Amino acid sequence: MKAAPFLTTVIAILSLGACALTSEPPATVTTTAAGDGQASSAAAAVPAVAADSALHDLLPERIKSSGVIRVATNIPYPPWEMYTTAGGQQPTGIDYDLSQALGAKLGVRASFDHMSFDGMIPAIQAGKADIVMAGLFDTPKRRQTLDFVDYAKDGYSMLVAKGNPHGLKDVADLSGKTVAVQSSTSEEASLDKLSERFASEGKPGVTVLRFPGDSEAFLAIKSGKAVARVQATSAAAYAVKTFDDGNAFELVNAPSVTEQFGGGIEGIGVAKSDGELRTALQQALQALMDDGTYLKILAKYGVEDIALTKAEINQGTE
Repeated sequence: MKAAPFLTTVIAILSLGACALTSEPPATVTTTAAGDGQASSAAAAVPAVAADSALHDLLPERIKSSGVIRVATNIPYPPWEMYTTAGGQQPTGIDYDLSQALGAKLGVRASFDHMSFDGMIPAIQAGKADIVMAGLFDTPKRRQTLDFVDYAKDGYSMLVAKGNPHGLKDVADLSGKTVAVQSSTSEEASLDKLSERFASEGKPGVTVLRFPGDSEAFLAIKSGKAVARVQATSAAAYAVKTFDDGNAFELVNAPSVTEQFGGGIEGIGVAKSDGELRTALQQALQALMDDGTYLKILAKYGVEDIALTKAEINQGTE
């Protein structure tokens, strides 16, 4: 099924009474086996994947017994995770499709459970989720709590209004400007450091508008409340392509953006104590890379350039 335009995604979230844009999600969205309507269509978009009994045997007993891997995520973050229709609750996106393919390869069902961004890692720690899939960067700080099965590489770009009305060319132009960001992300911490750097150079800092939801940060640019958003290039490029049919935003790609914000490797987060699950996921992901399923999923969203060829553990840098 073709991914819905990003504006439709925003409308879908807003139609929930803005609850999904708060730090407390309105409800847990848990997918079930494909039935009829939207779920069938979304499932049909993912290449058929056959279960591998040897990989299934690698899973921890609790998951073999329950038949479910509980995936913590934060919707929306196109193209990684979003809803298929306005007002719907059927997820789609890179992480959703890949989670379903991994589950199929391992011979279990993968739920896809929406929660606040800053609640995902605590959910793993509390045993309320098994893994995190949310376009999450594998960083040394996060590896204090989680191990990561790495599955994509990405850089950073500045997302600005169409026509770039403020003439932004690189990170130096953010001095004295207002920038939108989603709270608890690596971008938020990097913007604070950038503002401190400007202050040490005698320049005006960055005014950071912090939002609990990804959609609010996009809307802040569209409404003129912020001049830019610094974001992983995959997500920013998808917003440029889909929001208002490509008429709302454009990208500023400059080496200084990735140098300041780091870019890096996205990974599937797993508790450090969950070695059996980590190994099973790593081998299942490698199987999907080898048989072409992984690349087909990325191609569906036009982001083949973020692909990795090896499923490795904890290879991200700061």
